[in-house]
Amino acid sequence: MKKGFTIIELLMVVTVIAVLLGIVTTAATASMRGARERRAQAMKSILQGGLAVYHRQNDEWPGVIETLANNGQTRDLTTSEYDDVVKELLKQSAGAEGKNPVMDPTGLMVMSAGETDGKTIGVDYRTALTEFKVKDVGHFTIVYPISDTGKAKRFTIHYEAASDSATVK
Repeated sequence: MKKGFTIIELLMVVTVIAVLLGIVTTAATASMRGARERRAQAMKSILQGGLAVYHRQNDEWPGVIETLANNGQTRDLTTSEYDDVVKELLKQSAGAEGKNPVMDPTGLMVMSAGETDGKTIGVDYRTALTEFKVKDVGHFTIVYPISDTGKAKRFTIHYEAASDSATVK
């Protein structure tokens, strides 16, 4: 009698291993997608809180939102307006101009200003400051991870004149 495995036995082992790898890969992918979605929600909450605190501390909205409020206009901010508002929040959060910070930006994701949405993978704010040694937060754009790809995209800020409220979406 010969020692060793038959072809059928080897094929069965390979098949079982392939099925197990498929299950593990699917579970890991779903877990990563869920983590990205939770991070995006957390970042959205940080920005929403930053807007509210800024409004309370300064008795006005940052950037173009104050202009919309004064004119009674309701609309979504454009990409460049969003960037300007977020830069104002970051500048005040960095303690510039002797003001109290409005949010803790360390959990936020950033990409360099000027990079295209959906084509850049963002990095953590603290990493960008320390590893890239960027002193001016005006070079950053706050983004969130797209759940399917891991790429980055901007939030949208909507100002509602009737309720004098700004909402991050």
